[in-house]
Amino acid sequence: MEYQFTHSMHGVIAKCSMDHEAFARWLNIEVIDDLNLLNAVFEELELCKKSSLHETIFEGSEYSLYMTSEEVVAKANNLEISSDELDQIEEGFNFYNEESIAFCGLEDFEQFLLAYKKFIKTYH
Repeated sequence: MEYQFTHSMHGVIAKCSMDHEAFARWLNIEVIDDLNLLNAVFEELELCKKSSLHETIFEGSEYSLYMTSEEVVAKANNLEISSDELDQIEEGFNFYNEESIAFCGLEDFEQFLLAYKKFIKTYH
């Protein structure tokens, strides 16, 4: 996953490659620079890495984050997609909308969040 962080008078803005744009939108809209939420996500990531049965959801106002032991999904809440359809979407069978949904592995997502956390600490 490719990403970039910038800082302006409005705060830190995350940008991601087209396939992962929903992760940037999730950060920019739901997390902003909320270290408590970020730390809660890190805790759940660790639990997902330790147990193949652990799953969690962080429901936001516009975007939600879904984590399992295998992947992380950021999805716009206005998408009407069942959990069964998520597997088909990932394989590219039914749907492609890079601003509304994105998938990545746990390690890639963790590196993305660590870089974001480091960047926001620089500007606070």
